[in-house]
Amino acid sequence: MYRLTRIVPLSAVLLAIFTPLKAELPTTTTVTAIRLDPDDLHRSRVGELIWRGGVDVQHSDPRFGGLSGLHISQDGKRLIAVSDRGYRVTARLGYAMGALTNVTDIHIARLRRSNGTPAKGGWHDAESLSPDGNGGFLVSFERRHRIVNYATINGTPLADRPSRLTLPQDAATQPFNGGIEALTRLCDGRFIAISEKAKSEGNENTRGMWIGQGDIWRSTAYPAFQAFSPTGAATLPDCSVLVVERSFNIVEGVRARIVRLPATAFDRGNTVATQELAYLAPPMSVDNMEGIAVRKGDSGEMLVYLVSDNNFSGYQRTLLMMFELAPSAKPSVKSRSTPKSSD
Repeated sequence: MYRLTRIVPLSAVLLAIFTPLKAELPTTTTVTAIRLDPDDLHRSRVGELIWRGGVDVQHSDPRFGGLSGLHISQDGKRLIAVSDRGYRVTARLGYAMGALTNVTDIHIARLRRSNGTPAKGGWHDAESLSPDGNGGFLVSFERRHRIVNYATINGTPLADRPSRLTLPQDAATQPFNGGIEALTRLCDGRFIAISEKAKSEGNENTRGMWIGQGDIWRSTAYPAFQAFSPTGAATLPDCSVLVVERSFNIVEGVRARIVRLPATAFDRGNTVATQELAYLAPPMSVDNMEGIAVRKGDSGEMLVYLVSDNNFSGYQRTLLMMFELAPSAKPSVKSRSTPKSSD
């Protein structure tokens, strides 16, 4: 026997049928131009870097932020980034009179683990990004320390399940929230991976650095400077490497350094030395700088991009900045060095 307990109006039935289960609201992007130094609007250079424009990017999608690894296409039109919440972020870049002015067409998608599952639940903390030389990308993760290799499928980067590289044994013992944050492919096909917090052989004045290819790595040391930690790396055409370093304390605020490692720094047995190219500190535009990328401009100039990780905090910003490397900036080994590498 059927019991009629409630009469539902026909209008409510039709509304339920034709209303989507989850309304998709359009996302909005707000891009605000920034200056190198808001207190000195005529300033156009810091160290060996010449200002070529920058923006503060805000996006209504709550997944946007935490950008920790950066790649810029050779034509400068496409940005690829990874975030420390396990997302890949792509966008289009706009320019006016040679300066970076706009970021549009932002797309966000979840990274995948090597077993095909989403990179989340403790597996999500992507920190660095580097082309692999075959059209794909290597990405390093901390917390669950690993480096994986993503192929590019049908023009879409970082979309497929990756293959996992074998790390050196000492890389597995890095601090939980202080793993490999700087990763880049060298001219000879090897990669360098630099830890944010791990000390090389217990030396407080160094950070762990590994040089390798495939599953074969050797350990060496990266020279630490004061309270700065390496957070990103990119290889220049002359085979030297740029590294961005970041520091924060309550008194001085957030600061960043861009340093250069000469190509000879990666030879077996050589000491590693850094040459400081630029030092960013308040009142200059600077935040939690974690990503760096390079490309050649239309006139052959070397362009350097920096991106900041806003930690999904309302007190921090996602800054994307572009500089030109001054012609006077030349590789040098006259700087802070470390003991010879160990095998």
